[in-house]
Amino acid sequence: MNRILSIKKPEEIKEELKKIGVTSGGIISMAPKANSVALKLKNIKVGAANIIKQDMLSIGGDTAVSRGVVDGKVKKSDIIILGNLHKIKLLLKKLSHQDIFEIPQICKSIENLIQIEVEFSTKKLTARKYILPLDRTLIMGILNVSPDSFYDGGKYSTLDSALFQIEKMLKDGADIIDIGGESTRPYSEKISVEEEISRVIPIIEKCVSNFDIPISVDTYKSEVAKSALQTGVHIVNDISALRFDKKMAATIAKYQDVPVILMHIKGTPKNMQDNPTYDDVVEKILDYLAESINIAEDAGINGENIIIDPGIGFGKRVEDNVKIIQKISEFRSLDKPILLGCSNKSFIGKILDAEKNDRLEGTFAANSFGILNGVNIIRVHEVAQHKKLVQMLDYFRKE
Repeated sequence: MNRILSIKKPEEIKEELKKIGVTSGGIISMAPKANSVALKLKNIKVGAANIIKQDMLSIGGDTAVSRGVVDGKVKKSDIIILGNLHKIKLLLKKLSHQDIFEIPQICKSIENLIQIEVEFSTKKLTARKYILPLDRTLIMGILNVSPDSFYDGGKYSTLDSALFQIEKMLKDGADIIDIGGESTRPYSEKISVEEEISRVIPIIEKCVSNFDIPISVDTYKSEVAKSALQTGVHIVNDISALRFDKKMAATIAKYQDVPVILMHIKGTPKNMQDNPTYDDVVEKILDYLAESINIAEDAGINGENIIIDPGIGFGKRVEDNVKIIQKISEFRSLDKPILLGCSNKSFIGKILDAEKNDRLEGTFAANSFGILNGVNIIRVHEVAQHKKLVQMLDYFRKE
């Protein structure tokens, strides 16, 4: 998956250069040039890689390539283009005269990445009758109605308690309410479709008729999604990114004005924390989500209404979760709104040595970093506190 790399420290670009096979001497000379944009392209033909490298050198930038490009031992290479946006545009102008080695397609990819970087904030989401703006941070309030949820299991399992909590989150400033009937905490057991429907549908029905707010159903089962959509739910939140139930994509595609949230998970909730490992966690998730976006769009789901979620805590170690948040801006390369769900999760507890009810400040920090680096929606338990946080962060970003 092509992406614009998020480089905050010199060591990070050195690591990226090493990954694609740059020589030690090349790393020393090229790393200082990553002061603005480091644009990574995958599987570029050697001929195109050499042309891009020479053109970037001629305008004062550079392009990192595998050592195999130099000695002719590889046919394709990942490349990292180093320069600022002005130099990237000059490169595109120089390449516009080339029609070999798939150069026109490469130019199109570069243009798309730059356009995403500059123009993304103008987008919006349509959720049935609701228009959700993306020029501010949206707050998704969590309502778990399962008895064994990791944070508030059993607290809202009755209809009255659930509706009271929805009303409170609405007053506190939630933009979306996410209702889930099955716990997906690590090592949790799967429940039946019938049980999940019996938990969520009565609440969704009352909520749709009594409250003026978009409702999301948190499910990976197509039958649950179908029932919820028929009841009037506005968004489907699938932790498997359409992978667990092959009928899910087609079920959602029948509603062109219903957004879907595609989340990355490694394995299933029951086994996802059994020693998860990654060579490059960000690249792995990007590839996974890109494939799920293709599944969604091939099924007929409106591409403008796809939201991505890197899946904090779903088959990740502490260091993986931290890396995802540090590199969250790279997920903008998928050209979809980004949702971040890290509310009170265990990685925060491990970093702070804090129990689940003492992780609010850690959640604030993770969400703040995410918002300042491209996150559009945060999924949280404490809506009122996050509303104030979001108002301040959005104010700073605009002023």
